[in-house]
Amino acid sequence: MRTPLFRKQRSTQAPRHSTRRFTSGPRRARVQSDDSTLIAHALRRLTFGPHPGQLDEYLPLGAAGALEQLLAGSPLEPERPQLGTDDDYGILTRWWVNVMARRDAGLHEKITWFWHGHLTSSLDKAEPAMMLRQHETLRANALGNFRTLLHAITMDAAMLEWLDGAWSTAEAPNENYAREMFELFALGIGNYTEADIRSGAYALAGYGIDYENSHEVYFDDSIGPMESRTMFGVEVATAEDVVNVVCDQPACATWVTQRLYEFLIGEAPDEGVRDELATGFRDSGLEIRPLVEAIVRHPNFLERRLNRHRPPVEWFAHAKAFLGVDIEHWALDSLGQMPFQPPNVKGWPGGEAWQSAGAMFAKSQLAWDNSFDTEVSDSDDPVGELLWKAGLVEVSDETRAALNDAANAVEGRREKATLLHALIVASPEFSTS
Repeated sequence: MRTPLFRKQRSTQAPRHSTRRFTSGPRRARVQSDDSTLIAHALRRLTFGPHPGQLDEYLPLGAAGALEQLLAGSPLEPERPQLGTDDDYGILTRWWVNVMARRDAGLHEKITWFWHGHLTSSLDKAEPAMMLRQHETLRANALGNFRTLLHAITMDAAMLEWLDGAWSTAEAPNENYAREMFELFALGIGNYTEADIRSGAYALAGYGIDYENSHEVYFDDSIGPMESRTMFGVEVATAEDVVNVVCDQPACATWVTQRLYEFLIGEAPDEGVRDELATGFRDSGLEIRPLVEAIVRHPNFLERRLNRHRPPVEWFAHAKAFLGVDIEHWALDSLGQMPFQPPNVKGWPGGEAWQSAGAMFAKSQLAWDNSFDTEVSDSDDPVGELLWKAGLVEVSDETRAALNDAANAVEGRREKATLLHALIVASPEFSTS
């Protein structure tokens, strides 16, 4: 249910030759209009693009219209990957990377990606089939209700395996999941006590995983809680009680709001902005879609541009689209971010780590290795043409000068196309959103 508040606002490989040319429309001078700047920004934040030609597709709608269309985009319904082979780990990861790299992957896919980094589990401990089921839970609830999502993830086999919740007994409860739910998933540090963790862990005890029956989660009352305990001043006796009491804490709406805001806008919100958005989220009953819409419609969304360090998965999907080549997902390993394998329960650290010298070197190498069969152009302004193709409307004078110097340094169309594509993918602007 939506509330009115939420409406406010290089390699030794020899070059390969190609005769492909741009087909995105008639040649014209590219003008940095406000609309093109804002639309390109929105595509970077709300999708895994822009894909070549998307800027032209959305421009007739204007910035406001494009933003509303992106918000209203339908979720993808990709065909389920077929597991049960010796390569299940590769199949699962390859499948989702390819889904995210699709031209029609939009807001829903982007928020599903957010939840994967927030409610983390990993193939390091959970089997691929378990991780696929968890992924489907995140996909089904990505823009739904947070309380419903937290209930589902609490009873998820991959999460129980990841945080040692399976076969936790009331006599000696494992505190891992309760602690991480409070600290990372739902409340944030400082909004709970050690006593709350102990009580929550007690009430969460008693669950197991049936490995012979599709990893179904079941409750064993012989090891489960036999009485209630006090948590946040409320009596809790079941896992359902724990989740409900946690979601009822004022800190829950505030914490989830802050994390989604940081993901979509690239920086922490001012306290006033955070509290206003959190109040709307709380009043809506923790509905996620209206919160996301409120963040995106807030003036800060369009004003805070090129301040967000792009995670490797987002950079990789955009690079594949811009270069027009199929790059195996294993390349993400050298970039430091492999889906379904976060480094720990906190997820990937992000931020400036994605712009380190090592990260930029890995991106540059990947860009050069995959730029030998890119499209060529007869344009008098190949730099402008390719920046537009990449959706990079805002670039620094230094970047544009470097690209112009590179274009003037080579003669052949193929050599020029290869060099410019690689340099654009390796540019600082391509790594920000």
